[in-house]
Amino acid sequence: MRKSGTKEKILALLNERKGTSYSGQELADTLNISRTSVWKAINALRDEGVKIGGSTNSGYTLAPESDVLNSYVVEDLLNEDSRSFYRINCVKTIDSTNLKCKSEAESGAYEGVTYIAEEQTKGRGRRGRSFFSPDSTGLYLSILLRPELEISDAVLITTAAAVAAATASEKVNDLIKEGDVKIKWVNDLYLNDKKISGILTEAGLSMETGGFDYAVMGIGFNLAPPKGGWPDDIKDRAGSLFDEGLCPAGTRNRLAAEFLNAFLPIYKALPDVTYLSEYRKRQLTLDKDIDVIDGAGNKKRAHATGIDDRCGLIVIFEGEDKPVTLTSGEISTRVI
Repeated sequence: MRKSGTKEKILALLNERKGTSYSGQELADTLNISRTSVWKAINALRDEGVKIGGSTNSGYTLAPESDVLNSYVVEDLLNEDSRSFYRINCVKTIDSTNLKCKSEAESGAYEGVTYIAEEQTKGRGRRGRSFFSPDSTGLYLSILLRPELEISDAVLITTAAAVAAATASEKVNDLIKEGDVKIKWVNDLYLNDKKISGILTEAGLSMETGGFDYAVMGIGFNLAPPKGGWPDDIKDRAGSLFDEGLCPAGTRNRLAAEFLNAFLPIYKALPDVTYLSEYRKRQLTLDKDIDVIDGAGNKKRAHATGIDDRCGLIVIFEGEDKPVTLTSGEISTRVI
């Protein structure tokens, strides 16, 4: 847990009374700071695009529709173990939360550094692809980890995150039932046959041990349809956790906290895979014909038959009888 600044604390207080006034003097007394400090923080928040009405004399009001990421609010929603583990940094816009965590890792930062953003300008997807990360309608989050795992078990981080993301998504949307969010092996979440979330885990290796120096687990959620619609290249498969106009204010902070709370105990237990039954239960890929796509873009038809005990996908290629286990990083899959 990190110490939150004056801006974040004021935003958290205004968020508690969203739509009603909070006087400058109340804010100053509550935080034990000067009225001038309150005024400076309010102006800084407004410069960042936060919709705060009112003035020093009339009091300050956060617009009811505001859904602004706030480290202080996220921390307040974390359980005790999560508060001890994560060091939360919320930003409005960033090039890439994964890139930022990788930079922190290479500078020697401890495990648990977490960056959460409302927008990415250089969002990263698998195999060097970009990840569409528009302002106002998504949540983008990365965690710096220093796992004590074999390199061959890297897929466990991604699959653990997928289970945590699925359960967290269902907790924040009362309109969907438990089990509605599906997982397409290995790292994508689907709702109503549309992709609502993607996960990218990147690693740095130790030259001394041959194991992990660090891993960065990044995840992006589509909370609502973007303004202007989805880009042409993803419009047929992209979806969102909420339909247009139905995402409640405050969901972004709550989803971040729900995910972090759900992920930590699974991650701490690795390489134990007691979560595997949930991962299998939510699979969208099993008993389906799929295209297996290699790094060069070559496709080969197969039938997915199961998930092994280390989260590999068991398939039988067309024209063959012997099952083959696919591991993360080797291929992509597309359900036909």
